[in-house]
Formats: sequence, structure tokens, C-alpha cells
Amino acid sequence: MELILGYEILESYKRLPYKTWYAFAEFIDNSTQSYRNHRVDLDGMYKKKQDMLTVEISYANNTRNKYGFVRIKDNAYGMDEEDLQNAMTLGKRPAISNERSKYGLGLKTAAFWFGNAWSIETTQKGSRKMLTISVDLHKILKDEETYYQKHKKQSPGKPIQQFRPNLKITSRPCSSEEHGTTLTITDLVRTINSQTAKNSVEYLQSIYRMDLQKETLYLEFQGSPLTWSQEDIDKRLLTDVEGKKFKRQLKFKVNGKLVEGWAGILKSGSKASGGFSLIQADRVIVGYPKNYRNSLLFGSEDGGRNDLTNQRLTGELNLDERFGVSHTKDQILFADDEEDQLDKELFKKLADYKKEANTPNKARGISGDTGPTESNFDFGSAIETVITNLNTDSFRDVLLNKSVLPEKAIIKTNEETIKRLLKAKHKDYKYILEGVSIIVILSEDSSPWDPYLIVRPLGGSKRINVVINVNHPYWMELADNNSRFNFLLSCIYDGVSEWKAGFKLHRLDPDTIKTIKDSLLRLELTTV
Repeated sequence: MELILGYEILESYKRLPYKTWYAFAEFIDNSTQSYRNHRVDLDGMYKKKQDMLTVEISYANNTRNKYGFVRIKDNAYGMDEEDLQNAMTLGKRPAISNERSKYGLGLKTAAFWFGNAWSIETTQKGSRKMLTISVDLHKILKDEETYYQKHKKQSPGKPIQQFRPNLKITSRPCSSEEHGTTLTITDLVRTINSQTAKNSVEYLQSIYRMDLQKETLYLEFQGSPLTWSQEDIDKRLLTDVEGKKFKRQLKFKVNGKLVEGWAGILKSGSKASGGFSLIQADRVIVGYPKNYRNSLLFGSEDGGRNDLTNQRLTGELNLDERFGVSHTKDQILFADDEEDQLDKELFKKLADYKKEANTPNKARGISGDTGPTESNFDFGSAIETVITNLNTDSFRDVLLNKSVLPEKAIIKTNEETIKRLLKAKHKDYKYILEGVSIIVILSEDSSPWDPYLIVRPLGGSKRINVVINVNHPYWMELADNNSRFNFLLSCIYDGVSEWKAGFKLHRLDPDTIKTIKDSLLRLELTTV
């Protein structure tokens, strides 16, 4: 028995989760991959003609014959009959399948997503033949039905051969100077309104930013050239007091797969500007204006929190070809724990940038200062930042709606966490104070999701364990030693205040604990 696929599957391509710009990108990928495969040959020819790889997109929503068209024309290497046959074969991977053209589906899926009929006209560099092939979905489905009905009548009960549509390649003479491919789609099932056109320009110039910056591609949409400038982005980056831009190069591996790129902080940004562009084979998979946001830096909410970090922390990450990509090429398909590992690496390398990005500019002091001090710290702006964040959906949800475990459950969970962390890698610092052991434990193998602080008077009134999670997002944000010292101080004061309230006063109410801590905070520290 044969596995027979009906050509009705082609109709299902109209239900693929494409956006117009990603469908266009499928065609541009084919053009740019053709250039990448024959770069040396084409560059020599382009140089002589003072030309470059050119892809032109044009469309019309209405014409005299009722239907509009979508047309993509390039001057890449072009195809011969074998190439054209491969392009028409569903799921046949290209010879080079680890770059932009991966699965042998994009041309067909995107073309049928746009319309019911399309044709390809192509000639390969140096050839004197212009090849043409046309595809009409309605005709294919009608011929398929006729084929199976005829077999049912003439050979009932007998095995049936797979139906194959009769698609003919025609040719005509052309100049050997011609080369490239033109795809024309008609009988459209989708139109392109003004907002879709605007979005397409915005996305496509982001997706092909590397080609546009290197000037290896001239991309035109409805007569308008698309552009992208890294210099314009660099000009928008924040500078420190020495005039150095907040831009950091990144290079690390995730499960043996290479990730490299850069991160920066914008002087002023927007929700569309923040986040990372994920790039593979010099082509953006996820990027502006809907960048990738990992949870530890930007928050676990869909699209990230609405704070300054989400608006100003930006960058690009180049992922090697071993990372999976969706067949619509708009998502990275992370395997196993790859995304978690990427999340942790980015947070480890950019915790200070996260904090810096979330600092309002007016809280930095006047230009040339070393930063906010007692005399120039803007309390109003700082308080406004805190309260504004408390008023966002995510903070309100935690404050007002997120459930809290019963006291006994919290105690049990924290005790289990302590036991787990003490068995793992950690540093402990033990001191004796009037017969009471104070042990401060810095857990290096803790999770970012473990509590920032657990205080446990294990062993009764004679031992205080203060367990601090140095992998907690807040600790990772602390970019200088003064901030870290003050955080440790606050944690230790919390620990001894809870101990005194519980074992000396037998009162664990919040006011008692805060009163004890207040007394400690009023004392002057001496350095050792």
C-alpha cells in the first residue's frame, strides 16, 4: 500500500500562520540564497555592471480582470530545468540547507498562501533559455478529482498510482546577459492594505538588515528602497560619564552551540526598540519591531514588563545553524533546555545593564557627574519609578492577586530548600556572638526562582542560619560593591531581628521585627 497525499493539502497552506511580511521573506530568502550560493560569480558580474543583487516587490489589489497580483523579481543566478524541478518539488531540501533556504517548502507554501495561481519565469546566468512554469490550484484539484473518479470506474478495487499534475516547463530564447527569476501570483486570496504595506516595510528592512548594511542587497517594496543603518542605532546608545557607549560584545555557547552578538542601552527607547534580534545566516528570525525578550532580563510576562529595561535594553544575537528554526522562519525552535540556558547566560552577562537601563535619565544627575549622590539624587523620579511599576499589570497581580502559601507550607518549603542548598555548592561564614552562632550562607547552586532570603534559627535559640540566594535576579542586578554590601547588611539585620523577636521577645509580628531592625540601622558601622 502506498502513502498517497492528496493535493488538497495545497489548500491548507492558506491557513498557515504567516504574516504578509514573512510570506514575502520566503521569496527574498530564495533570491538571497541564490546570491550566497554563487557569490563570487555574481559579484564579478555586478562589479562590471556597477550593479548588485536586486529584489523588487510589487503588487496590485485590483486590476481589470477582477484579481490583483503580487510580483517578486530578482537578478540573482536564476534556475535551469533541474533547479526549477527541485523548486517545484514539495519538501525537497536544497543542496545547501543549513542557511536561508532550509526545508524545500517556502516558495510553495507562501505562494499558495497569497493566491491560487502563480507562475515562475527564470533564466540562469549564461543561459539563452527563459523557462516558464505555471501552477493553477483550481485546475490541479479538478484534474485530481477527475483522475480518481476515472480510476474508480475503470479499475475498481485495484491499486491506484499517485496523481501527478501535468505541469509543463516552456522555454523561449533570451539574451545570455539576462539572469534571475520573476514570480507572479494571481487569483489572490489576500490583499495588501496600507497598514500591511507599512508593516511589511518595517519588518523586511529589519529581517534583511545585514544584507542592507553590507550593501549586498538592494530591496525595493512597491518602488521604495528599504534601508537599515547600524550607525543610526549606535548614535542612540547611552554613554557613561567618560563618554563611552553602553555597548557590550557577547560570545558564549548554549549546549555547545555558539551565540555571539552585542547588547546596548538606548538613551531613550520604546517597547518596539527593546529586546534582542535573533539572527541566523545573517537573516533575522525574530527581531524589531517584536524582539525576543528572555524572562530573567525582561520579565516573564508575554512581551516583557512595561518598564525602562524593556524599552532601552537592546541588541543582536547571532545563533549558529544548529539551532532549529520554524518552517515559516519566524521562530527559533529551542531544544531541551536551550532557552533556559540562553536566559541564564544573558542574565549573567547583562545584569548590570538591566539595572542601568532601568534607571531614569533624570535620576542620573547632571551631565558630567559621577551619578546620583546625596545632593543630586532625584527622590521624586526614583519614587515615581517604583510607584509606576507597582501600578503595572504584573506588579498589581503579584501584590493583589497572587496567592501565598499557608504559613506551614512556606516553612516546610523553605526548610526543604535549605537542606537542598546545603548539600549543593555554597559558602558559609560562621561567627559566634555571645554564644549564638550566626551563619551566613551564600548559595551558588540556588535557582533564580528560590527565595532571595531564608532565615532559619536551626538548633533553637543558639543558631541563626541566614541563607542568601546570589542567583536571585535582584542580587544579579547589583552592579557595584556598595550596593551588594547594603543588600547583605539588610539581609543579616533581617535575620538577627527575626531571631531576637522570636527567641528573646517571643513576638514575631512585623512591627516588632521592624523596630529591632530600625535600632540596628541607626548604629554607625565601622570597617574591618
